[in-house]
Amino acid sequence: MANWERRHQDFPAPVPSSGHSGTDVFRADEVAAWLGRRTVPANVRREGELAGTTFGDRFRAGLDRGNFSAQDFVHRLLAEADRFRGQLAPAENMLLLLGLVHTWGTSPAARVSATSLRTVLRTVLDRDVAGHEQVATLIEVFSQQGPGTRAECAAVFDLLVDRYRSEYGRREGGELFTPKSVARTMARMLSVAVPRPRRVHDPFCRAGEVLTAILAELPESGIRPCVTGTTPSSDALHLATMNLTLHGAEDAVFHLGMEIEGPGPRDGSGSPWPSGIDWIVTNPPFAQRLSASEEQRTWRYGPPGSRGDFAWLQHVMDQLAPGGRAAVVMPEGAGFIGGRPGRIRGAMIEDGAVECVVALPPQLFAVTAIPVNIWILTRPVGRCEEVLFIDGSALGSMTGPALRELSEGDIAAVVDAYAAWHHGMERTESTPSGAGAGAGAVASRALKLDELRDRTYMLTPRSLTAPELPLMNPQVTEQVMARRMERLESAAARLQELSGNLERSGNPWRETWSRAAPSGTGESIPSGWRQERLGTLAEITVGPGGRRRDKADDTGRGIPVVRPAAVRGHRILHEGVTWVPEDEAKSLTRYRLKPGDVVMTRTGTLGRCALVTEAEEGWIFGTHLVRIRPSELSYADYLLGFLERPEAQSWISRRARGTAVQSVSSKDLYDLPVLLPPRAEQQKIGRVLNILDQQRQTHTELIAALDAYRAELADLLMSGRVLLPTEE
Repeated sequence: MANWERRHQDFPAPVPSSGHSGTDVFRADEVAAWLGRRTVPANVRREGELAGTTFGDRFRAGLDRGNFSAQDFVHRLLAEADRFRGQLAPAENMLLLLGLVHTWGTSPAARVSATSLRTVLRTVLDRDVAGHEQVATLIEVFSQQGPGTRAECAAVFDLLVDRYRSEYGRREGGELFTPKSVARTMARMLSVAVPRPRRVHDPFCRAGEVLTAILAELPESGIRPCVTGTTPSSDALHLATMNLTLHGAEDAVFHLGMEIEGPGPRDGSGSPWPSGIDWIVTNPPFAQRLSASEEQRTWRYGPPGSRGDFAWLQHVMDQLAPGGRAAVVMPEGAGFIGGRPGRIRGAMIEDGAVECVVALPPQLFAVTAIPVNIWILTRPVGRCEEVLFIDGSALGSMTGPALRELSEGDIAAVVDAYAAWHHGMERTESTPSGAGAGAGAVASRALKLDELRDRTYMLTPRSLTAPELPLMNPQVTEQVMARRMERLESAAARLQELSGNLERSGNPWRETWSRAAPSGTGESIPSGWRQERLGTLAEITVGPGGRRRDKADDTGRGIPVVRPAAVRGHRILHEGVTWVPEDEAKSLTRYRLKPGDVVMTRTGTLGRCALVTEAEEGWIFGTHLVRIRPSELSYADYLLGFLERPEAQSWISRRARGTAVQSVSSKDLYDLPVLLPPRAEQQKIGRVLNILDQQRQTHTELIAALDAYRAELADLLMSGRVLLPTEE
C-alpha cells in the first residue's frame, strides 16, 4: 500500500499506530473506497466477476471480516429473486432488488423484520412492489451473506444497475443508461478544468450513474458540492435518489420532469441557481422531437427545429457558471449534420462554446451500437481560439457478443490528451495543430477557427485527427525491395519444382480415364474396387467438449489448437493460432494430432477438410472439429480427396442436424460409404491430389507475395524514389 501511496496523490493517508513500528498502517474502509473507483479491466477479470467489478470488490473479498464479495452476492440475490418470476414484471423485480439494497444500506433499523423492511420500501419506491413472502426470503439472503457496510451496499447497487441497464435499459422517454466507463471519462475530463466544483447538475438524470461517477472523482478533502438533477420518469427519480444516497450524497436534490420544457435547474428550495452551475454532466435522449411550445422559446443560437440534440446543448449552455464546464454525450451525427443544426453548431463554435469533442467507439451502450461523442462545453467568452479533437473510436475491448467497455488505460489516454492541451492553453502558449497527438493511445488535434470555417464547422474527431496523406514514404528502402524479390524468386522456384513433380508422375488420371467403364453401365464398381464404411477404415473422434477450445488464449504459450477457421485449402493454416497451457493440455492427450490424420469441420460450415502434416504434430484439434485417423497411412491422401467430393459433401450435409447451427455426429460419419480402389491405385490418386494441393498452396503464397511486391513497387515509383528505365 505504501507503493500506491507514493504513486497516487489521492491515495488515503496512513494512520498512526503504536503497534506497527516503522510500518505505515491504512484504514481498510478508506482503501476499499479508493480501490472501488477503479474498475477491473475486462481482459483481467477473474472467472465469475461481472462487468463493473472494481478492485475494491476484490479487496473486500480478501478481508478477514466476512469475505464479502459483491459479485457473488449479486449472483445469489438474482437466483433467489428468480424463484418469484411471474409475480412481478422483470423491471419491477429489478427495482425491488435495488430498493432492498438501498434500504439495507441506509436504514439498519428496518432489517429487523420483513414488515418493517417492506414499510420502508413502500416509502422509498412510492409503491408496494412485493409481497411479504418475497421480502422475507430476500431478507434471509441479506442476513446470511449480505453487505455489512454502506460502501458494500453501494458496490452491490452498482452491479445491479449494470444488470438493469443491460436488460431493461430502454425505458420511457428513450432512456439509455450511461456506461460507467463513459461516465468516468466525462467526470475526469471536467476535473482537469474545474477541479473543485461548488454545484454539479445533470438535466437528464437517468439512474444517477453519471453523478455517482462525478462524486467518485472528487477529492475526499474539501467541501462537497451541491448535487442536483432532473429525472424524466418516476422510476429514474427513485433510482437516482437511492444511488446518490448510497454513494454519500444524501442531500442531493432531484426533480421530476423534462427540463428543457420547464424552468431549468433548481436548488433545494426550488429556485433557479442565480450564478450558474460549475459542472453539468448529462446523456440526453438522442434525436428527441420537440413540442411546438419548445420550438417557440428563445434560443441562444437559434431554434433547433424538431431535432432535440441542439436544444439540449443550448439548454446546457444557458445554465453554466463563468468558468464552468459541461460534458454532454451526443450522437456522432450531431457533429456533421447540416441545415438548421449545422448553423447552430457554427454559431456555438464562433462564440467559443465548444472546447473539445471526443469520439468514442461503437457498442458501448447495451441496447444500441451507434458510436457517440463527448462534447466539452464552456461558458462562452464571445470568441473561439481553437477546438480540440480526440479520436478514441478505436479504444475499448469487447466484454460480450455486442458490448464494449473502456479500460482504465483507455480513459487515461483520453483524459491525458485533454489535460496536455488544456494546461498548454493555460500557459498562454500557442497550441499547434496536432498538439496532444501521441498522448496515450489516442490521436488528437487542435484546430483554429479559420480551419473550422474551412471545414464548414464539422466536429468529427475521426476525420479531423486523421494524418495527412504522406507523398513520400521514407520507410521503404532498396533493401526491403531486395528481400521481397528473394521471396518471390524462392516461391517461383518451388512452384517450378512442384510442376516438375507433377509432370514426372506420368499424368495417371489420363490413364485412369482411358480405361474407365463406358457410359451406360450404371453404378457398377470398377473391378478390384470395393465399398467400405468410413468407420471401418479410420478412427473417428469428435473434438473436446466442455469449455470451447476454439476460443483458447492467443498468448503463444502452450500447445497450439486447431480451430475451424484454420482449415483452408485442404491444409491447416498457422496464422492466428490459439493455445492452451501445458498443464491443461495434459488432460487433452487423446485429442492430439499426428501426421496422416484428417480433420474436418463438423458444425457451422460442414465438411471442410485438411491433412495433418509433420508441422502440426502434437497439436490439439478444437471442439467443432472431428479427427479422422486412417488405420493405414496410405489411406490419408485418398480419404482427404474422397471426403471433398461433391457426393460425399452432399451426404454429410443431408445428415446434419440443428436449426441455427447445423452439426454432424461421429455416428453418422461412421456410416459414410467410401469407394476404395486397390492400394496401388489409392497411393497414385493420393499422390497426384497431394501434389496439386501443394501446388495450390504455392500459388497462394506467390499471389500474396506478388500483391505485396506490387504495393511497395507502386509506392516507390509514385514517390519518385525509383525511376523506370528510359525507353530507347
